Amino acid sequence: MKSLRISILLITSLGFLLTACQDDFLDRKPLNSFSDAAVWSDYSLAEQFANNIYSGIISGFDRGGYHLSGATDEGENTFPWPVTNDMNRGDLSFTNPDKSLRYGYFWTNPPTYWTYGYDYIRRCNIFLDNIKTVPGDTAQKAALTGEVKFLRAYYYHELVKFYGGVPLVTRALGVEDISQLLTPRNTYAECVDFISKELGEAAALLPVTRSGQSVGRVSRGAALALQGRVLLHAERWAEAAAASKKVMDAKTYSLFPNFENLFKAANNNNAEVIFSKQYKSTLVIHDFNRNNGLISIGGWGGVCPTQNLVDMFEMTDGQTYDRSPLYDASNPYKNRDPRFYGTVIYDGAVLGTGGDAITVQTRVKGNNGIDGGPNQTDGNATTTGYYLRKHIDESFFKNPTNGYNNWIVLRLAEVLLNYAEAQNEAVGPDASVYDAINTLRARVKMPALPAGLSKADMRERIRRERAVELAFEDHRFFDLRRWKQAEQVIGAPVYGMRISQDGKTFTRFKVEDRVFRAKDYLIPIQQDELIKNTKLQQNPGW
Repeated sequence: MKSLRISILLITSLGFLLTACQDDFLDRKPLNSFSDAAVWSDYSLAEQFANNIYSGIISGFDRGGYHLSGATDEGENTFPWPVTNDMNRGDLSFTNPDKSLRYGYFWTNPPTYWTYGYDYIRRCNIFLDNIKTVPGDTAQKAALTGEVKFLRAYYYHELVKFYGGVPLVTRALGVEDISQLLTPRNTYAECVDFISKELGEAAALLPVTRSGQSVGRVSRGAALALQGRVLLHAERWAEAAAASKKVMDAKTYSLFPNFENLFKAANNNNAEVIFSKQYKSTLVIHDFNRNNGLISIGGWGGVCPTQNLVDMFEMTDGQTYDRSPLYDASNPYKNRDPRFYGTVIYDGAVLGTGGDAITVQTRVKGNNGIDGGPNQTDGNATTTGYYLRKHIDESFFKNPTNGYNNWIVLRLAEVLLNYAEAQNEAVGPDASVYDAINTLRARVKMPALPAGLSKADMRERIRRERAVELAFEDHRFFDLRRWKQAEQVIGAPVYGMRISQDGKTFTRFKVEDRVFRAKDYLIPIQQDELIKNTKLQQNPGW
């Protein structure tokens, strides 16, 4: 008899499940293995099967190479993590594929993104093939079906972002379905249609909000927010704006008042968060603080913000640094958009409070200074003159491996930005576009956008706003690709800031030349998948 194995480790990787499981249930049945018949005849087991599917949600905390930011103009890694360096050097190929895009670096034999995505899509298909026969409350089963439809759409969206059109498989295939296993790729448009339809159906089945033990599960707002993102990426402007507007009009979510504290563990699941991957103190943690922390507290440096990104943060008067009278070349970090201070650790920044406070000196490798290690050769020292601030929590300074701030997948700020971009492209910069962007700027007390912007001018302001609001949240990697700007932006050199020993002189310098070719807009399908499925076609140029 076939059996369905439910991994306790994977189940417990969702923090909310640890409180949702019932003690008497754990006492009654072993969780290591169940037959098909047992799973689909018991609602509790079917629910745990669905819970397990959440474990595949992608977290930027866990990707090899520390975010996708190291493969954009946002960041530069301190040393050669495979995924970002393969991309930055142009070494990615169908025989050297994308294994580090998820958890790759520390895995002995990590799954490729393609394999990983279809693994979780198959789990969704198994659930959806069987849930109707499971005894139980009809409303509960409908809501659970909505969750899995969302998750299947999410995993397909993750594949489509990297590969373009992929085969749409909507039921669990076995060896008896060998002819259907050889499936050609659907078009990108067909995939978007399917994903959007799934999310619309999920939204109709899901509850408006989550609370108590169900915090961390998807809600109606999550389905609509993801639908808005998917349609935005597909440039279906009016539909994207409509989906995002539904989230805004529901008023279920509100901006967290403090941008910097939004990403800290103490504020997990705050009112701005629509959906996030859950972590839990002492039980489900991540190493992001160590991987990206200052070397003076045992960190590894990780991905360092670039001068390219720093230059995108406006001065407090709303002008760019090269136009504002507030800019002082001898004190370049004064009077910046407050989101700068919540995103970047710069020379002279003070982290922590009281006796744990640290005044940071950032010196690049080979340059005299404190944070470059002995002889300034420490491999973890900053490569750009900056360290990452966003997602780093001072509460972990004394034990930098114990991170449990959640990875935010969807938040209201992104919905506002998605709406503004889609609405501007659909009808132009009307009052609702201004309102969406100015709401974000008001949170950090930045001036409102100037009146009378053209559609093209508003487009550029929205793109800059996305860059500073969503930095290091794994958006820019895809934004530059969908805007068709990657060859000019990702393919350009990245810069840093070299600071003199006395901290008074700041000199821009080139850190690295980057490579981005036309074929890099999509990543290659690995060779073994092409061998297994002869109907697959490789992406252009590979």
